Amino acid sequence: MSLENDTERTTPGALRWSGPLLAFLGIALICALILETRSERSVTTWWILNSGLSAERVMPLAGLGVAIALARGRHMAVALATFLLGVVLGIAFRDRYLAIMADVPGLTTHLFLTGPVSALTAGLLLILPARVRRWILPVCAMLIGAMLGVATTLTDPTLHDPAISMIATLIGLWILAAIGLSGHAFWHGWFPIAARILGSWLIAIGLLLGGAAIASKPPVLARPPPPASLTEGGANRFETPFAGINRQGDRSRNAARPSLP
Repeated sequence: MSLENDTERTTPGALRWSGPLLAFLGIALICALILETRSERSVTTWWILNSGLSAERVMPLAGLGVAIALARGRHMAVALATFLLGVVLGIAFRDRYLAIMADVPGLTTHLFLTGPVSALTAGLLLILPARVRRWILPVCAMLIGAMLGVATTLTDPTLHDPAISMIATLIGLWILAAIGLSGHAFWHGWFPIAARILGSWLIAIGLLLGGAAIASKPPVLARPPPPASLTEGGANRFETPFAGINRQGDRSRNAARPSLP
């Protein structure tokens, strides 16, 4: 019987509330960062609120977390491990990825399309049948992790501070674990249907963002005006604007010049 057809799951009492507890602790920490005044916020705090927790980063991770919640325990552990491996590979081979995407139009939008690629991957993972999903879950988790690693290095405001990469990885693991453990603990029969609906939304978002980025034309620089001619307007540009002074000076010079016999 497929896991998605199970109406009940047995979760040990010690682990039943682990997912909601992780979600509560993470949300409380985020609220504490939001309540900080602008003068108290560091560069790392600014990056967490504006890039690490942006919708473009959170939505694919949430989709992957739902896919992990639909999987069995051993598949969940493998998915988390391959996600970590993907983050490491994305950070290490960022330049190779940028070189591959160099010829794609609109590549600078959405951080070299890391957001649309992650959304499409998570959406396709959710709409696939359970038997297929369990086998491609590690590959999709690795790809989403790699896109997170690339996006992290591109938005790092500290220029290669290891703390930024570590925080991005912890945020990703927090989202995956909170959603995955909560889904396992509070399973309902309608979860697979909701997962497929979420997957279709993620696919639509990925196609819209990626298509808009590729179809957009780069701004065309205006051509500089041609250099003006020195005799433009029929007058010499180097002529003194006070013509009367020139004529009076010519008369005085002509009067002082002796006449020829």
